[in-house]
Amino acid sequence: MRYFLVHSALLFAPLALADESVKLVEKATPDSEFRVVSSTSIEGYVLRPVATDKPPDRIPIKGKSRIDYAERILKADPREADHKTLRIYEKIEFRKTAGDRTDEITLRPAVRALVMMKRGNKKLPFSPVGPLMWDELDLVRTDFMVPALAGLLPGRAVRPGDTWTATRGAAIELTDLEKIESGELSCKLEKVTAHGARNVAEVTFSGTLTGVDQDGPTRHKLTGKLLLDVTAECISFLSVEGEHYLLDEGGKEAGKITGKFEMSRLRDSGSKRLADAATKSLEPSEENTRLLYYSDEAGIRFIHERQWHVVRIQGRQITVDGPQGAGLLITLDTADKVPAAGAYMLEARRDLEARGGKVTSRRGPDRVVEGVDTFTLEADFEKERVTMAYFVIRQDRGGATFAARVPTADREARLKELEQIARSFAVTRPLDGK
Repeated sequence: MRYFLVHSALLFAPLALADESVKLVEKATPDSEFRVVSSTSIEGYVLRPVATDKPPDRIPIKGKSRIDYAERILKADPREADHKTLRIYEKIEFRKTAGDRTDEITLRPAVRALVMMKRGNKKLPFSPVGPLMWDELDLVRTDFMVPALAGLLPGRAVRPGDTWTATRGAAIELTDLEKIESGELSCKLEKVTAHGARNVAEVTFSGTLTGVDQDGPTRHKLTGKLLLDVTAECISFLSVEGEHYLLDEGGKEAGKITGKFEMSRLRDSGSKRLADAATKSLEPSEENTRLLYYSDEAGIRFIHERQWHVVRIQGRQITVDGPQGAGLLITLDTADKVPAAGAYMLEARRDLEARGGKVTSRRGPDRVVEGVDTFTLEADFEKERVTMAYFVIRQDRGGATFAARVPTADREARLKELEQIARSFAVTRPLDGK
């Protein structure tokens, strides 16, 4: 009996194939479905400047994530995207500790159906159900799009031991670099193994890349392995270990993060949740690509374009930065203390004149919708002309005044975006004016 079991195990064990050439390709055809499970762990530090005569603070960083989703490949319009997929997230959790602060981020259940689009090194995630929040956008933006990793494969027949260079697109997908300045990833076919009726190729890769990401100059050192189901023509496993060095303007190390990523991916079909989500519009639009800002602490929420970003909350004032130098200051107050539009316009005019401006024109006050009024003022300073847009919002639980600087470039577009913020603005709890 023992002899039989031993030989049965040998019979069904994976067998390394002979030194034959095999074509390595990833084919993610429209309507094909996959189940993807991944995990990430990171650990390291960043240096935070304190003063010119003192050494920087060393801030420890640690994090981990777990992601599980079903995915359907969508047909991409080449004018809009290189890759496009529909995802249903069953689980997406991220926990990060920096110093003494810990953040836990996930996707709200309402927006766990997502469309992921990628063109070049830019990604556009959006939910056909409703707007994402900034943290949610940042969470999914850095997740891999596996079809974009096809550049780790040669796309041709190779033999075990053969090597090639990964495409820059695949290297950018692995590192999230916006620009690669030097370096490359070298790939090698290690072996091809038979697993029953399927052949599985093992590819390793490694290299060092320097470039620029959203945090500035950086260097990545990577080693990894992927398994390709040669029969199904799809990447089924990916493991990456890396060192991410943050660099200052002089190229010196300003932080180091080490991390490990693992992903398993299998072809799937018949997901009811994917089928249900596919009945909605899966094309990007002004409405579904906007972001939701919600603060329980401040007691407000509003919807804004992605070019705008809340950068500071101080007391009852919220600072929002926009594109091309645009900016918005929101001041919260109780409903009875929010000024009338006419009174606010006189106050705004006096403020511009006190800062050395000469008001040359005005528009409004005008009613936008019930509870929202607006006006604009143009003023000449010594070296520039400034357009300021103002809004007064009054609701039962409280209100706000908006004061926004609008650059000359794309002026009408910025005014439209500000009006949209004002229209969507909602006070979610009674404000005390403090």
